[in-house]
This record gives sequence, structure tokens and C-alpha cells, in this order.
Amino acid sequence: MGVFEPLADLLLGACCPGCGAPGLGVYADCLAAVRPAPRVILDGPPPVVACLPYRAPLTSLVIAHKDRGAGWLCDLLGSWLAPGLAAVVEAAGSCPALVPLPSTPAAVRRRGADHVLDLLRAASVRCGLPREAVSPLLRRTRRVRDQVEVSHQERSGNQAGSMSAVRGEGPVVVVDDIRTTGASLDEAVRALTASGHDVLAALVLADAEHPRRWA
Repeated sequence: MGVFEPLADLLLGACCPGCGAPGLGVYADCLAAVRPAPRVILDGPPPVVACLPYRAPLTSLVIAHKDRGAGWLCDLLGSWLAPGLAAVVEAAGSCPALVPLPSTPAAVRRRGADHVLDLLRAASVRCGLPREAVSPLLRRTRRVRDQVEVSHQERSGNQAGSMSAVRGEGPVVVVDDIRTTGASLDEAVRALTASGHDVLAALVLADAEHPRRWA
């Protein structure tokens, strides 16, 4: 590490959002530790594809992007989602509608962004997909608590019946950042299916539920 990085930390409070080391941007060791390897973690239907396990340093990077105002991480996280997105589109044979999980209105106001929508757009650019491929077809129909505030047992009930989708036909892929219990994805698939869409797959940046699959 050079002289400039500790100086930046001293003067600006700058540090790597992955490991906390003083410096500007993401530390090289953190970048080297994240190696996307898309795989099917659940056969479905629909199948669920994850690009990474949800473990350090990715956990800290996702939290920084989502809740600590580090919007500049969107392109980096999008580059890690892109291999999974490319694989899903290739398996579909043509580009389906790509549907991001909607944040709650309160979360968007608090964060100043819809982080999954932004993440998906960044990944789509990486894959060379048309901008119109990203289709925010889902919306929230009632207030839900943040999933981190409820127990695993309460998460399905927290999400149940909380989304609706624009009516339509044709294939779609639903996209989220992290899969834990799968309650949010299940609700998204229910809403899309009820509105006439054919959900081909769910895609997530990281899987928090099946760590042994990433050993």
C-alpha cells in the first residue's frame, strides 16, 4: 500500500468498503476474493441461479452499496451479476424480460435509489443487452418490514401478498441481489405468474442459504 491511501484515510475517512482497509476504492485483496461462478442453487420451478456465495467481503460491499450510500459500487456489483445474467439469457434462447425485485417506497426514499433496478441495469449493460430488456413489472401493494428486521420463520408471512405485476405474456426472469430464505423471490414469482407471465428463472447476485454448495 502506498503513502496516499493512509493519507486519504486520515484526511477523508476513506476506506475499502469490503474490508475497512484505508484507501480509495475497493482493496485489491477484496477484488481478488470475489470470483463469480454462476450455478443453479435450486431446481425449481423456476430454477434459481446464483453468481456468488454471500460471504465476506461481498457482504460488506453489498451493505455499503445498499445502505451506506456507496452507489459507486453499482458497476462493480453489476459486473459480478453479469455472468449469471448472460448464462440465463443464453439458456432462454433469446432475451426475456428482466424483472427486478422492487424495493419498498420507504427504502427508495431512504437510500435515494432502487438498488436492485440499478444493479440489473449495470449488469445488462455489461452483457450488451438492450435497455428495454429491463422491465420493472412488479410493484409493492402493501407495506412490509425490512427482511433483516424479521426472523427467518416470519419472512414468508412478511412478503406474502405484498406484490402485484403488470399483466402480460411471454417469458420473464426475476432478479434480486441476495437470496436468504427465498420469501421475496417466491412472492415475486407468484405475482408475475398470476398476471400471465412465464417465469423462466430467478437470478440473484449471491446465495446466503446454501453455503455448503460453495465450498
